[in-house]
Amino acid sequence: MRKIVAVLVVALLALALAGCGGGADTAAPATDAPAAAPTPAATPPVQSTDRSPVESGTPEPFPAIESTAVPAAVQSKLDAKRPMALYFYDSTLPESKIIRVELDAVMQENRGLIDLVTFDLGATKGGVATESAQLAAALAGDLRVVRPPYIVLVDGNGFITWRFMGYVDREIISREVLRATE
Repeated sequence: MRKIVAVLVVALLALALAGCGGGADTAAPATDAPAAAPTPAATPPVQSTDRSPVESGTPEPFPAIESTAVPAAVQSKLDAKRPMALYFYDSTLPESKIIRVELDAVMQENRGLIDLVTFDLGATKGGVATESAQLAAALAGDLRVVRPPYIVLVDGNGFITWRFMGYVDREIISREVLRATE
C-alpha cells in the first residue's frame, strides 16, 4: 500500500511540475508544434483615485430644465456657449468657504476661459430661505446636487463634464477646468 501511495505522489508531482513548465528544456525550442501567440491579458479599466462617489467625469448634456426657470446668468452662458463652473454652497458651512478659496484660485488662473456662477443654498432672512436660495435649491434639485458644497462644470457645448461634492483640492479643479475648456 505504501508503494502505491508513493507512486501516486511521485506521479502527481511530476504532472504538476510538467503543467507548470518545470520539466521542459528552456534552451531548446520545441520543433513539433508551432509556438502559440501569447494572448494579451485583459486590462482592467483604470479607476481614478481622486474622484468622489458622486463625481462624474462622463460628459452629459445640461438638462432641459422645465420645473424651474434657469437663472439668467446660467442661461446666458449656455446661449453664448461659454464654459462655466456652477458652485452650490451653504454660507453657514466652513467647508464651503475653504472650497471657495480653492475655486477662486483656479478661476484666477483661468481668467477669461471659464465663468463662475455661484448659488448660496443657505441664504436666509429672518430664519426663512430667501427667494434666491429657493430658486438655487430648485436648480440644484434639477441638476441632482446632493448637498453643498457641490461643483458642476459645463463646457462650451452645454455638456456637464464634471461634478464633485465636498472638498476637492486646487489641482483636481484645475485639471477638470482645463478639460472643460478644451
